[in-house]
Amino acid sequence: MQLHNMLRFKTAWAEAAGPQHEIVLSTRVRLARNLRGPFPGHIGPHTLKKTLDHAFYAIKLAAVKNAAFFKMSDLDETDREFLVERHLASPLLAAHPAQRGVVVGDDETIAVMVNEEDHLRLAVLLPGRQLHAAHAAVDRLDDGLSAVLDFAFRDDLGYLTACPTNLGTGMRASCLMHLPGLTMTGAVGRLLENLGRAGLIARGLYGEGTRVVGDVFQLSNATGFGRTEREILAALDKSVAAIAARENEARAALSTGAAKIRLEDEVHRSIALLGAARLLPFEECQQHLSRLRLGLAMGWKLPSDLSLVNELTLSTQPAHLDLLAQKELTHRDRDALRASLVRRRLKAC
Repeated sequence: MQLHNMLRFKTAWAEAAGPQHEIVLSTRVRLARNLRGPFPGHIGPHTLKKTLDHAFYAIKLAAVKNAAFFKMSDLDETDREFLVERHLASPLLAAHPAQRGVVVGDDETIAVMVNEEDHLRLAVLLPGRQLHAAHAAVDRLDDGLSAVLDFAFRDDLGYLTACPTNLGTGMRASCLMHLPGLTMTGAVGRLLENLGRAGLIARGLYGEGTRVVGDVFQLSNATGFGRTEREILAALDKSVAAIAARENEARAALSTGAAKIRLEDEVHRSIALLGAARLLPFEECQQHLSRLRLGLAMGWKLPSDLSLVNELTLSTQPAHLDLLAQKELTHRDRDALRASLVRRRLKAC
């Protein structure tokens, strides 16, 4: 599969579907696994290549449905950034492409990174709040690969990983949550500060080391050690449910009394700007799409729907626009194309 062809297909994990999709955009469960021997950061190009080839062969034997195999060094910078924007590769993998790769399964619900911090990172991505379903799917993939590969494991430590926070289960479960209500009421800061007590951590749109954009937060377990996978999932699911409830309370408060007219004004200003702007920077676009998503999630009659907002959230990212234009754009040309794309898609509603 060529990367530009992926623009023509809907990304299953980003569809407006699944439990509580109005707040929980998507769920991901990832397992870090290593072969016996030094981790990728401590081996040379020859051994990295052997690991990459061996991993690709094992994944083919595991029969990942309709899998596409990408060697990162065969891709240009735009292609690599596209995979990051699609949540199929990490910024670290894209920044160090030599002898590294990613396998993308059917509908982009399965992704396997090879030779990132760990030899393999297996991930399943689903729309909405589906932690247990995502875990069951990635567990099946793990079982299939375990039959072919000898993963590093110790009875006292569990799965051995490059980062100590992943040691044990090797599992990082996360939910992408849209929290504009808590952001607008000023409650999100206090809420996120308390996550550490529950063994959780909040990150930006693209994971570790990235900024929060469009009121979207990635919530995940902080460590994989000391608890079973089932316990980690239960704790995260409980916290996600509680935060979603708080977000709904904040949305209700913003839609009553004097606050309602201010919220209506913000949402309709965003709609007007999205429908008329000729230059639209990425973060500004995401912020206005966040306000439009909020209004739609609250059941207001607006010129769009959540499926289109999710589509635009993906398609207006920088590398997506470069692939659409089939060339690397300047910042100004990218902002112009983004504005044109948004106007056209909203007008078609």
